[in-house]
Amino acid sequence: MITFWLILAVFAAFFVAWNNGSNNAPNSIGTAVGARVLSVRRALFIATIVSFIGAMSLGIYVTDTVMRGIVNTIDMPKYIVVKGMIAVLFSTGIWTLISTFLEIPMSVHVCIIGGIIGFGLTVDTLFISWTTIIKIMIAWIIVPITSAILAYVLYRVFNKSFGDPNMAKISVITSSYITIATPTILTLIKTNTTSDIIFALIITLTISTIATIFVYYHWRNSVLARRDPLYEVSRILLIMAAAAMSFSFGANDVANSAGPLAAIFYALGYGDISTSAWYAIIVSAIGLSAGIAMWGSKVIGTIGEKITPLSPSTAYVAQMAATLTMLVVSRLGLPVSTSMAIVGGVMGVGFSRGIKSINTRLISRIFGLWLIALPATMIIAYVLTKLFILV
Repeated sequence: MITFWLILAVFAAFFVAWNNGSNNAPNSIGTAVGARVLSVRRALFIATIVSFIGAMSLGIYVTDTVMRGIVNTIDMPKYIVVKGMIAVLFSTGIWTLISTFLEIPMSVHVCIIGGIIGFGLTVDTLFISWTTIIKIMIAWIIVPITSAILAYVLYRVFNKSFGDPNMAKISVITSSYITIATPTILTLIKTNTTSDIIFALIITLTISTIATIFVYYHWRNSVLARRDPLYEVSRILLIMAAAAMSFSFGANDVANSAGPLAAIFYALGYGDISTSAWYAIIVSAIGLSAGIAMWGSKVIGTIGEKITPLSPSTAYVAQMAATLTMLVVSRLGLPVSTSMAIVGGVMGVGFSRGIKSINTRLISRIFGLWLIALPATMIIAYVLTKLFILV
């Protein structure tokens, strides 16, 4: 019987990861496709590879929060943890699949948190960390607002430089340096010790400098080949931002399936907490990448074209604002969806050009479905947990 629940758990986790990848892939590449900088096939390839790297690099932080930070699965009866977390995974996968059919970028973290709360309510409210849930919900509010404000500011800062050939060189150097340095330093810093921070800074400065030099000479060669210098700046930076966002997507969203699966592995005795988490991350990272590659084109148009028209320069600003926001919250271990960040970033760009440029009806649909997701997955997970416990 244990083997049956284990197989069901792995299937459910893969199901969530696959749906997560297919629904949220546009968060990292939709703007690049919408701005006609990358083809859908090439964009999906980049997102698949880089998301897997992000999941394996930073995925452990948010996975640990989802695994035991919201509901105390460590002190629960093991059979309840297994059945409850499977219920959480199925409720999340079902709601995300519905969202994908509707071509709405779903905040899968909202689904997973709703499911975990529903599971916790079937056992005892004492197992639920309401403090953690409140912190996460506050982050859900802050992230899209922060991303929108950051995109608005970045647009104002870069708008002139993206339109001035004399400033193209400065734009490509400064922007590429920021794009490379941010994920690098957040990946390298493991503790708050001075030696660890200094080591991370030295490695980050070295990698970022070398990479920026490479990017600059690539841009210069493109200009020498008589290509538009301003367009080339936007194109190169947007591709870099898409890759950075794919990295942050893997780092944060892998926890949606890895967190519950890690709790199941631990309950079934497959290693200690850390080992269980890494087993779960490997399974989920593969599922995430598979979802991106196989069905990631489904929601691309919503992010890339339908919220507001995007050019390469505005797409870069939206993407970069979302990326910087997500990398920070991922490192803090907060389960916040990349959908929230990129929708906020695209909205910020739209606001900078006037509210009439934003598809407010679509924005209302997106936020409406997000609001429904929490109680919907909570109810589904609650009912499924009750049913599974009876089996």
